[in-house]
Amino acid sequence: MFTLWSDMDRLFNILNDRDYRYAAAQPKFRMNLQDKGDNLEFVAELPGVCDKDINLEIHNDTLTLSAKREVTHDKENTIYLGERGSWNIQRSISLPVAVEVENTNATLKNGIIRVTLPKAASSRPQKIAIHA
Repeated sequence: MFTLWSDMDRLFNILNDRDYRYAAAQPKFRMNLQDKGDNLEFVAELPGVCDKDINLEIHNDTLTLSAKREVTHDKENTIYLGERGSWNIQRSISLPVAVEVENTNATLKNGIIRVTLPKAASSRPQKIAIHA
């Protein structure tokens, strides 16, 4: 029993040495990737970000979304609560199939970016004719 307590105590000491509050404060955005038949649909939440501050890239079947948000504060006034801040963020996901990059369409509305990624012809199901 003493060994279990010692192990638990050592575990909590290791965890306390790391600053998890900093990691939790890092900006993140939620995203989904869904198969819609002939297309993949990528949706991400980017509140407070303008379209000019978003970059989308596809390279080697990996979709990368990067965004930045700039928040300025009036230096002449006192800030009593300052939870909003500027940030840069980037996330990448592997696409499950090849897509036609040239026919990809992206829209941003109300902080939601929606990207339609048409599947490449080689990734779509092909009907095989049966000859008797």
